[in-house]
Amino acid sequence: PYFEGLFASSMRDADAEGLPIADTEPDVLEQLLLWIYTGEVAEAALQAKDMLEHLLMAANRYECNGLKLLCEAKLCEGLTVENVATRLVLAEQAEADGLKEACLEFIKPNAAAVMGTDGWKDVVSAGGELVSEAMAFVVGGGSAAGKGKKRTAGEAGLSAQDAEVEEMRGWKVPRLR
Repeated sequence: PYFEGLFASSMRDADAEGLPIADTEPDVLEQLLLWIYTGEVAEAALQAKDMLEHLLMAANRYECNGLKLLCEAKLCEGLTVENVATRLVLAEQAEADGLKEACLEFIKPNAAAVMGTDGWKDVVSAGGELVSEAMAFVVGGGSAAGKGKKRTAGEAGLSAQDAEVEEMRGWKVPRLR
């Protein structure tokens, strides 16, 4: 979708002899193109140091959703106390909800150990919102994926009458004297 939109547009880059891609390493770009043309990536490339992380970012940037899901799944398989915090930051940056949820689930029973790693400094550096979300998940057990989503009365297990009562509770009524 990314490249299709780019080449279909009237932008200057669409008419150029080539398309400069300066923000992606050549080996990552090679796997990205392999995915675009064949729907596959080289298994050996996925084993290379940091390849999955870079490929996830590229897949997100260039809207290759299938590749993004593959990278997320592979990154979820290899979670450890040492890497989970860094992968949480990566998940946030790459908008990878599945990876983020897996990281939070992993952190929950291992919070003390994870907070003692160098990777936790990355979480703190990423900003207070990510730290707050991680802590809320650890303490309250809430779902990162469901954050901010509204549910219907049926999804919440309420009858229509219960839903009406809940709605009325939110109404602001002036006090009478």
